[in-house]
Amino acid sequence: MTDLSNSDFDVNILQDALINPSIDLKFPLPIDKEANAASLSRSFNLLHHTFRLFTGGQSYDDIYKNNESCFTNRSSQQFKQKFIDYMNDKLEKSDVKLDEIVYELVTKELNMKLIKASQFKSRFQEVKAFMVDYYKAQNKKNLPTFSSRDFIRTAYVTVMTIMQKLFPEGIWLSNQDMSDLYARYLENPMSIVFLPSHQSHLDYIIIHLVCIRFQMAIPAVIAGENLNVAIVGELLKKLGAIFIPRSFNNEAYTERNLNNVIEFLLVNKINFEVFVEGTRSRDGKLLLPKYGILKSLVHIYLKQTQLEKNSGFDLLMQPVAVTYERVYENDGYLKELIGEDKKQESLLNILSIAGGAFVSKNKDQIVIDEHGFNDNSNRSLTGKIFVKLGTSFTMSHYITQDDVEFSDFDSVNLKKLGFKILHEVNRNSFLPEVALVGCALQAFHYIKPSPTFPIRDLIPVLRLVGQTLLAESENSKTNSQILQGVIALSDKELTSLIKHQIVSFFRFIKVNDKLDVIKIESPIELLYYKNLSIHLIIQRCLVSFILLLLDGKNTSQRLIGKLFYIVTGFLKNEFLFDYDENPRTGPTFILNDMVNCNVITKDEYDNTYQIVDYLYMQLFANLAQPFLESYDVLISNIVNMTNDLANNYARNKKLQNGNGKLILDDNDLKYPDTKGLLKYIIKKSRGKVASVESFNKQYLLSDLFYLDNLKLIRIFKNKAKTKAFVQISNMRDLKILNEFLHQIIGKSKDHYLITDELNVNYIIDITDKNFDRDYQELPIKSKF
Repeated sequence: MTDLSNSDFDVNILQDALINPSIDLKFPLPIDKEANAASLSRSFNLLHHTFRLFTGGQSYDDIYKNNESCFTNRSSQQFKQKFIDYMNDKLEKSDVKLDEIVYELVTKELNMKLIKASQFKSRFQEVKAFMVDYYKAQNKKNLPTFSSRDFIRTAYVTVMTIMQKLFPEGIWLSNQDMSDLYARYLENPMSIVFLPSHQSHLDYIIIHLVCIRFQMAIPAVIAGENLNVAIVGELLKKLGAIFIPRSFNNEAYTERNLNNVIEFLLVNKINFEVFVEGTRSRDGKLLLPKYGILKSLVHIYLKQTQLEKNSGFDLLMQPVAVTYERVYENDGYLKELIGEDKKQESLLNILSIAGGAFVSKNKDQIVIDEHGFNDNSNRSLTGKIFVKLGTSFTMSHYITQDDVEFSDFDSVNLKKLGFKILHEVNRNSFLPEVALVGCALQAFHYIKPSPTFPIRDLIPVLRLVGQTLLAESENSKTNSQILQGVIALSDKELTSLIKHQIVSFFRFIKVNDKLDVIKIESPIELLYYKNLSIHLIIQRCLVSFILLLLDGKNTSQRLIGKLFYIVTGFLKNEFLFDYDENPRTGPTFILNDMVNCNVITKDEYDNTYQIVDYLYMQLFANLAQPFLESYDVLISNIVNMTNDLANNYARNKKLQNGNGKLILDDNDLKYPDTKGLLKYIIKKSRGKVASVESFNKQYLLSDLFYLDNLKLIRIFKNKAKTKAFVQISNMRDLKILNEFLHQIIGKSKDHYLITDELNVNYIIDITDKNFDRDYQELPIKSKF
């Protein structure tokens, strides 16, 4: 249904991918003819020869033909050997950090009288040799081997054939975007650091395919070690994968070794790819940035420009927004969100995905059940994928030489850098029609949670949501175009659009085509689509939530501002609120805009507000409530489960000290482990909490980390670092916070914590502690 004509998306990289592998850019590329001619003189083994015959000789030769002519030739034997020699030299000789680590370890052995002073030198050499051998083995296991062009060609034909089957409607992006990026690179060649959003394992593949088709060198990619599975891991390393553990666990040299790898690649101007979020988002929103690799990039930049005096060194940072109409892993994500364990990657799983593309699942056949509703339970559901480049910037533009010295590395604001990248991703994220339909369905379902309803009842909500999203999409040509087109449709055309989107992308949302009736079997499936757009309107949803909360009470602008500050604090682990330069997201702007739209009125005398359009308020407030309700669910269950475990432990062990606190031993299960806690919460909440969304696994994990940051709870690991446990650190404030949550989500008839400014100030104090100074508790009146 989406009309991509005259939009930012004018190229489908899956189209004619085996016939004409290279897409012409908006300008002619300079080609090194000698290097190009040399690349054609090669030998073919049987596999490559077979693929060459399959695609047609010249078409096969044209794959990745000129891609490295303007970049470092990473497929050459000289480059590969240079990489190996560099890493070995760092381990054996030139990295003084390794010697310092070994010296410190052996010194500890000496101080503990495990060795004699006369043994120090030989022990140093022994430990150093062990560490060198260990990290050489790790590097062989985890570092890229950089394949030949023929391997890239074979991989391209294989993967492209599978992707064309999996996504017949294509992977879309802008030729102008890619041309602008390439032109900027040619002005000053340096490593292009691709920084994509991360919702699927296919993100790795997509960036590689984009680079191959637009005649760029493919990047080296930071990947989780969970993908380094049998056979597949070796193939991915040939394509540039750098496998790293999820956590370095204070390993003495692992982080430094990785820095050496990255530095070599960047100094040699190899393109690079890293997912700033660190892991895949399961719910459609961006996750908060992780700073490990960003720290490495900044450290390398400062070292090269200031210590090594490499004045020409720089990095071209390229944010990339990747949007799926339906994520391929969606079925698995839904199971994870409702509490099931993540399915571990394996060779069999990967082969089943690839093989599934060629096995007919009647994906084009719409099955109708006995009640007249479509049944997608056995259909293979996919859609379009959209890739949009944000505005690129150089590291030198972010870090000026006058602002920071290498010795003052900590003054570089890594958080601001991470948020700068992800704000740019959000700004360029595409809103497909299914996101609008899904968001409207979720909003309507919260107002009228009936499992079945006529489509005509949904249409006014769809128009209102579309108009609101349109107002926040001024900077996106394509989003504005799509939203304007949807809003302009007649009711009959909107009905057809809704039915098409449901049949195309949902398993648990169904439609009766003859009766024009929708049935919602499991609303958790709407979560992903609501969250594709919620970042545009979350502040408006929160203001609506607060106005409804205070309706008939104290609706002063001052109190609204304070409550807005509190609730955005609660959601800091869910949304990119920090370093937000959009003036439309502030509560003052939103309130004034609501007045102008006649949604509320303002009393100019005392700066209070009165609701005019209750449906509008309820609609958007309900979209925000599950995020806050999840905290209430979490805290209540932490308190209950911790008390139960502690009481059982005390009864069984009878170990208590004089203060009534349990004697700690982290091998005993006196505290809930995080995995068990989340399963416990989901099990206990099912059927008792109005919104399934409010007790999904991803929200609860974000909430846990926020409470840990506030030091209301402590997340700690056992000695073996195999399990994480939750311990309550400040029961008093945790209970006050829970009572506040009870009041804002309507579980309590009292309102003293939300209407009295002294109490509100105390809640601010709980949720906005500065742990760089001593915390001074403030008195709270009334019940506490």
